Amino acid sequence: MHNSRLLFFLFWLSGLATSQAQHLPGAAMGNYAGTQALYHNPAFVADSRYSVFVNLAATQLYEASNYAKYDAPYSLLSIVTNTVPAEYRSERGGILFPRTYVGEKLTGGIKHLNLGGDTRLPSLMVSLLDGKVGVAVTSRARYMLNIAQVTEPIAQLARGGAREPAIQNQLFENQAGNLHLNGLGEVAFTLGGVVVDRETEFFKAGLTVKRVLGLYNAHAVLENTSYEIRPDPAWNNMRQLVRSPQITADYGYTADGAFENFQLSPAWLLGNAPAGSGWGFDLGMVYEYRPEIRKYSHNERGGRKYDHSKNKYLYRIALSVTGIGRVHFKNPNYVTNYSVNATNRNFTYDIFQRLNGSSGFYNAIDQSMGVSAADRQTSFRSVLPMAFQASVDYQLQPNIYLSTLWVQSLRSAGAFGMRAESVLAVTPRYEHKWYELSVPLSLMNRYRSPSIGLAGRAGPLWLGTDHLFGLLNIGKPQAFNLYVGISAGLYRRPPQSATRCWPRENSWLRRLFQRKN
Repeated sequence: MHNSRLLFFLFWLSGLATSQAQHLPGAAMGNYAGTQALYHNPAFVADSRYSVFVNLAATQLYEASNYAKYDAPYSLLSIVTNTVPAEYRSERGGILFPRTYVGEKLTGGIKHLNLGGDTRLPSLMVSLLDGKVGVAVTSRARYMLNIAQVTEPIAQLARGGAREPAIQNQLFENQAGNLHLNGLGEVAFTLGGVVVDRETEFFKAGLTVKRVLGLYNAHAVLENTSYEIRPDPAWNNMRQLVRSPQITADYGYTADGAFENFQLSPAWLLGNAPAGSGWGFDLGMVYEYRPEIRKYSHNERGGRKYDHSKNKYLYRIALSVTGIGRVHFKNPNYVTNYSVNATNRNFTYDIFQRLNGSSGFYNAIDQSMGVSAADRQTSFRSVLPMAFQASVDYQLQPNIYLSTLWVQSLRSAGAFGMRAESVLAVTPRYEHKWYELSVPLSLMNRYRSPSIGLAGRAGPLWLGTDHLFGLLNIGKPQAFNLYVGISAGLYRRPPQSATRCWPRENSWLRRLFQRKN
């Protein structure tokens, strides 16, 4: 049955793709993170170490689940690097991944899965008015699968389909679960500035306004649903069917044209051409305590000049709320939604064979549900992954920092749309403007999975993971992430003293002048 294969594929991806990569504590909390830091707190755009910063490209994958466990004989790193041994490949070289490679954690409780990625597209950040004001224009694409409040028998059906012996020939009642798969495009403008500068006490604040485009959506909300797996008489009981004596569901999807017809035009960015659109907001503020500020400044006529090339705080506290807003899917050319309350529905092998792409799959679902064109709705709203974020960054020694990041999702488990992962991370790092190394220690997967990571930056290239155990396949991991990017900037220069010597000491011009005299 192709519907069970699709659901199994989503759980299989849970072994491939981070909960924490949404937040990147190993790469985005430093003072040279540039636009990467703005996704934590828009106030970081002000008083940056850069005069100009450009993100060329970056991407990340993430997963976290309390049900599926990666249990393959090769690591996720070998998949990413295409080094899986030949014994686990087909004759054509494809990687073999039977469903047994996805282990189960059976506790009888409610299951969840967060899976997705984030591709950060070309972005620009600029410092203005001697760093007192910063602006940025950023763009990215996000793809996120959230499965929440799923009863365990539904999760088992998704993993094994009708072939799973453990759930055959028994009736499961009062089943429920939420599935939300979203693909979003985003163009954002960030503005931030210094609010208070009392030398030792320093405040800045920022705001990001996002135009969000809904490029894809598929969702299913099940309540008060029952199912059983029976032999299919149409196949002389050699195959099984899934029978649902009672099914209460709200489900919907967007047509493939919603992303195939995407254009960078005013009609798509500001009009009603995409399947969905909406606005999002991030708000943030940052406090810095600078007890030795005079070490980084000198007096000149007209006031004190600060060295903007240096980090001046002993500790920094940042607070923000990100992901405020929602997307309204309402283009009738692409959007379909049904509300179903039915009895005795069958999902059979025949209906789900030889399907023509995703449209064929959705047609098979509609046929099995018994809906008609008259039942079709063309509008629904999906929330953005709103979260509270707090971080503290402490300078232990010059270039050595210890940061703490706390991210708490502000969306309920049953929210219609996207949810951020809740994470607590402590990250020591060595920071230099040309290179950086950090070791994030975290509780990810809704504070359930302890992990250790490793991230680094060398010139324009940065990459890392916040879950080495998941990447190296240690201990049947339930979470994984990986991120990589290319970005660069022009660093801000220290101030020139009015009493400085010219030419400077040891310059070639001074040496030439000394030889002539």
